[in-house]
Amino acid sequence: MTDIIKDLATEKTVNGINIPKRPKIKQGAFQIYTGEGKGKSTASLGLMLRALGSGMHVYYVRMLKPRWKTGELKLCPENFHPNLTFRNVPHYWALCVSKTIPEDVETMTLKMKPEMEDLHEIVKSGKYDMIIADEINYCIFRGLLPLEKAIQIVEDRPKNVELVFTGRHAHPELVERADLVTEMKKIKHHFDKGIRARIGIEF
Repeated sequence: MTDIIKDLATEKTVNGINIPKRPKIKQGAFQIYTGEGKGKSTASLGLMLRALGSGMHVYYVRMLKPRWKTGELKLCPENFHPNLTFRNVPHYWALCVSKTIPEDVETMTLKMKPEMEDLHEIVKSGKYDMIIADEINYCIFRGLLPLEKAIQIVEDRPKNVELVFTGRHAHPELVERADLVTEMKKIKHHFDKGIRARIGIEF
């Protein structure tokens, strides 16, 4: 395996990073990572790294983690990797509080409308080989994003583009359209013992 990785044809070197030649993707898939268990965003970040290491162009947008100074947000600033566009939707939604505040829901709903339009155009453009929308399922579940628009995005996906949706409560209509669905089932979680989120593990 090491020899195979070393033998990937290098197209260019940027800031000391060897960028493999962009592969020709014949058939992309629509993937969903959902469920109550931990690991949905983590899985999508792993996909992102694997794709970049293979020369693919990746667009990653985080929709509901604006105030968390997470490790991946610190690691992926602008120009972190020439083939990566890593975007964090700028807003002040608080995961455990805002869902009960009508003003926050209204503000977030208005904020998300242009974000979905942008995502739709990005998917249709074919500019990226992999597009990841982190927490989009939960946004739809909370009514922050319209299901109809998400379906339109899925249906307008070029066949060679890999599209990934993460977040709990994936809508059945999206699940039906997906090529791959993984449900993270919680068996045990240390949060239930009162252990708080830990830097480098949960964020």
